[in-house]
Amino acid sequence: MVGTDPSTDLAVIVMKGATKLTPATLGNSDAVKVGSPVMAVGNPLGLAGTGTTGIISALDRPVLTTNANAQNSGVTGANAVVTNAIQTDAAVNPGNSGGALVDSTGRVIGIPSSIASLGANGGGSQSGSIGLGFAIPINEAKSIADQLISTGKAEHPFLGVSLEEGRVWVG
Repeated sequence: MVGTDPSTDLAVIVMKGATKLTPATLGNSDAVKVGSPVMAVGNPLGLAGTGTTGIISALDRPVLTTNANAQNSGVTGANAVVTNAIQTDAAVNPGNSGGALVDSTGRVIGIPSSIASLGANGGGSQSGSIGLGFAIPINEAKSIADQLISTGKAEHPFLGVSLEEGRVWVG
């Protein structure tokens, strides 16, 4: 293990003794366009080697990773991070996180990291994909990886200001 970043749920590892591996080709997430076809590849619900297709639904979607969310998923030491995520309607389910979001040429443009769900308070007991999946843009993932390789940790800029109706908090 070279380093981990609990806030984004990303890690860099070194594989010793592995042979005949072909690395994935990384794309440029800054060049992604809304409406472009994509495929999410992963292991949803433990079903290995699954691919689902869809399109890029939105770009720069703010997705908040909070300490509470991280702790609920078993991640410790996470800070609040807002990721300007790639939103896709390709079915992303629990277990797809950490897989690949690839463009029509097979280049990795993102890493699926979270999904929206209706949950018990959202009007039903819907679980799994509801057509709102989010991926960390690969350019951001590369930046995190570079930091982990060089220092063993990643830093996230944080202004320390939050808004609540009628209030401003400065931390």
